[in-house]
Amino acid sequence: MASYSLLSSESTVQVLSANVVNPVVYCTIQTSPSSVIASKPVSATAFADNQAVSALTNYADAIETLMQNTHVVAAGGEQTLDASNLLADNVTFTVQYVPAGSAPTSITAEAVVPTALLDFSDAEIGRTLETQAQAIIDGVYANLQSAAGG
Repeated sequence: MASYSLLSSESTVQVLSANVVNPVVYCTIQTSPSSVIASKPVSATAFADNQAVSALTNYADAIETLMQNTHVVAAGGEQTLDASNLLADNVTFTVQYVPAGSAPTSITAEAVVPTALLDFSDAEIGRTLETQAQAIIDGVYANLQSAAGG
């Protein structure tokens, strides 16, 4: 089980659509042992009731699980715009390919994993989400390998 440190928190609203907003506390954490810094909105009610710990722990655990991939060398949180031009939280994993038999060099690319995929705590849903997140990383690695002629 990974651990995390809460670096900051900010009360705000999460815009879900043109007519729907959700009061949240936007939490920025640093995972341990990999020291990945990433952010996640947590329900304002859950945060006020000290129930955000499990959501943030699950988030940190999922990040640390993916950091164990031998091809992942770094990660960090980022925001992008989704198809509706709304902010979307992600964790970007840096994936590395080292060509066999070459000089000590490597090539890297980014695998952007939506935060929504980063909760592996439920037995069945968690396995599905982990498989989807891992497939994003594996796809980036396969592209790097192919581009390098490996």
